[in-house]
Amino acid sequence: RRGGGGGGGASSSSESAPPEDRTDLRALEAAGYVHLYGVAPILNALHAERRDFETPGDMTEDEAEKKPMARASPCLFVHDKSSGGGKRSADKLRAARELEDLAGSVGVPIERVDKGVLNTLCGNRPHQGYVLRCGTLGFDALPRLPPPGDDGPRLWLALDEVVDPQNFGALLRSAYFLGGGAAVLDTDDGDNGGGRGGAGPSVGVLVCSKNSAPPTPVVSAASAGALELLTVHSTTNLPRTLNAAREGGWRILGAAASAPPGLTDEGTGEPVTCADLFDVATTAE
Repeated sequence: RRGGGGGGGASSSSESAPPEDRTDLRALEAAGYVHLYGVAPILNALHAERRDFETPGDMTEDEAEKKPMARASPCLFVHDKSSGGGKRSADKLRAARELEDLAGSVGVPIERVDKGVLNTLCGNRPHQGYVLRCGTLGFDALPRLPPPGDDGPRLWLALDEVVDPQNFGALLRSAYFLGGGAAVLDTDDGDNGGGRGGAGPSVGVLVCSKNSAPPTPVVSAASAGALELLTVHSTTNLPRTLNAAREGGWRILGAAASAPPGLTDEGTGEPVTCADLFDVATTAE
């Protein structure tokens, strides 16, 4: 269930450390593991249960003898503040309890480590005292959009060549806020159970798998954890998918910082009229 990719990384820890203490991030990535960092991404990932949190049943004896930070197995690494570091606020204490309770409920072991270990695992990014080693998250292939009016999103955000993970994450965060997370929010029992039950999302997200930033931990952090709750679909040929969607009844709106004069429709050869974004809602009404 674990796949490749997920954010890069190099062998870390001191070369003088014994082998069982060394954390080889490249080897962990090759084994299908990534490191989520920050409260929101980890909390949402544990709620949604879309990633692989299962400890491998075929772990070798040598692997099992490694220290948790070096072992190819899911784990929640928590900053050990027993040596000091000041008092935490009530909100942070509640988040800590929830994270650890959720980790326990899905069978993820918890390891308390110093801040240096957390910095190593997430590449010195802002981890807020938490790093989760878990399986990767991929795109869901969708070669053709469902017809309008079906039990699916009423609006699709199609992203082409968004290769910067920060920009990608920001777009996912906005899409979730505007309705991409309805499947998670509208559950009968109120828990964020990864979209099980309730209404579907009103906003879908579609990317081109050939030229999109992959769904890495950096994207998850930039999205404030929205990546963990959204289903991001992908196609190998975005223009073809959009043309088929238009033929199927969808209205296609393209956005650009500026539009050159003389644009024509590739299918009909008719001139393309560009409108200011603020006029689109009035036009639609």
